[in-house]
Amino acid sequence: MKIPESEGRRPIGDEIAFICEKLGADEVQVLGRALRRGVFEIYKAVVLHEVEAGRLNRQEAGRLLGEVVVRRLLGDRRGRAAAGRAVRRPRGDARRRRPAGSDRP
Repeated sequence: MKIPESEGRRPIGDEIAFICEKLGADEVQVLGRALRRGVFEIYKAVVLHEVEAGRLNRQEAGRLLGEVVVRRLLGDRRGRAAAGRAVRRPRGDARRRRPAGSDRP
């Protein structure tokens, strides 16, 4: 969730205190979980980048992250990339139009 610029960022200490209070955990536990989660997100991004750059094969990525994670993340990226290409199509590009009343998608 994005915080509006006008509000600014809350001090991280306030956020940690809130989390600790609600979860009944101490700061070390909360910071440990946050660090682990953040590192894992960066790790996933690097593994997927290496696959897309051709320096790591999909099988090895599956071994590192789990095949379900790789399939879901690579599929999502490919879907977004395909959508981006469709949006950037040149204006003069010939497109086949469906006849009016056609019920084919």
